[in-house]
Amino acid sequence: MSIEKELHARSGSTCELCGATNGLTVYPVATSDGSAAKSILVCETCSEQISNPEKTDANHWRCLNDSMWSEVPAVKVMAWRMLTRLRSEGWANDLLDMLYLDDETLAWAKSG
Repeated sequence: MSIEKELHARSGSTCELCGATNGLTVYPVATSDGSAAKSILVCETCSEQISNPEKTDANHWRCLNDSMWSEVPAVKVMAWRMLTRLRSEGWANDLLDMLYLDDETLAWAKSG
């Protein structure tokens, strides 16, 4: 099974960060080894804003309130990275304070 098919099956064909269903693509997390475990399925909006910090719309990322609780480590890593980027937003800082990552996952999140 291809990575894309695995991610569609894992996510129910929705963006693993915001839940959108259009324009989905595989996004390899920075330390990706090319596996589904090290990748996430994201929509065009999330992909664009992850790749281009100057285009970040803080309100779009309020969706992390839900996705940060994913059981998928790669999703948690991206949630942590985006919340860290948005730390100046009070709500993002509050979510970041609630987000728990084990030591290995936190090290992965900080490596990117």
